[in-house]
Amino acid sequence: MKEVLNYFKNKAKDYDLVEGQTYWVLSDKLLWEIFKETVLDKLPENFKFLDAGGGTGRWTLKILEEFPKAQGMIIDISREMLNEARSKVKKRNYEKRVKIIEQNLEQIDNVKDDEFEISFNFHNVLGFVENPNTVINELHRVTKKGGYVVSLVPNLYHNIFFNIFVGNMELANETMKTKKGRFTREMPKMNMFTPDSIKDIYEKIGIKVELLSGFPITIYPGMQETQIDGNSEHVQDILSDEKTFNEIYNIEKSLFKNSDTASRGNQIYIIGRN
Repeated sequence: MKEVLNYFKNKAKDYDLVEGQTYWVLSDKLLWEIFKETVLDKLPENFKFLDAGGGTGRWTLKILEEFPKAQGMIIDISREMLNEARSKVKKRNYEKRVKIIEQNLEQIDNVKDDEFEISFNFHNVLGFVENPNTVINELHRVTKKGGYVVSLVPNLYHNIFFNIFVGNMELANETMKTKKGRFTREMPKMNMFTPDSIKDIYEKIGIKVELLSGFPITIYPGMQETQIDGNSEHVQDILSDEKTFNEIYNIEKSLFKNSDTASRGNQIYIIGRN
């Protein structure tokens, strides 16, 4: 855990620079539209949400801006990342609509049962925790009956592909043996998931899986996109053309919700219902 804390301590100030990387522009646009369509638009207008491992608050801010009666909570273990979130929340005058708590997701004992209509964790949160089962169980506990538990988790198969693609067989073999992976030697090892393994966690806890899909399915980040700025040349060449960007976006939207794509994606998107 110390390694994870140091990793995000060093990245906190510049973390949101990812919003300028072309691949993540596409990924964020897709994820936001999919998240709205599959969950957020189905909730009551005054819904409460938990952004588990929400870091600098990127997704919380999107929700608060789009849904003016929603209220939320960010829980994260990184003080430095949460300081960035607090600064942005204050700047936008959202202090009355969101609570920010520094805590380990494996024991969110200051949150009562059945508090939220939706609890979600995006982009490797379950990869970095020590016990993903415990975290999902906690999200299940604090989410109301009929509410949603949504996760976006790192895909084991993509991690192996990525490391082979960039010529790092050591890390590819490491992932094969341990089911923990890295995209660079500098980052902490992450829990990696298959569609079956994340589905199994949900179902054993008692969460009904409503949707399982890969995300994104057809285009993957390059080495530069594992950093917080810069663009990999081949990714930039593809996505810098607006027409191609929009065509890929439309292909992704049309393939989404097909469970056959879950093992193909950069990450795995799963929606469960309490």
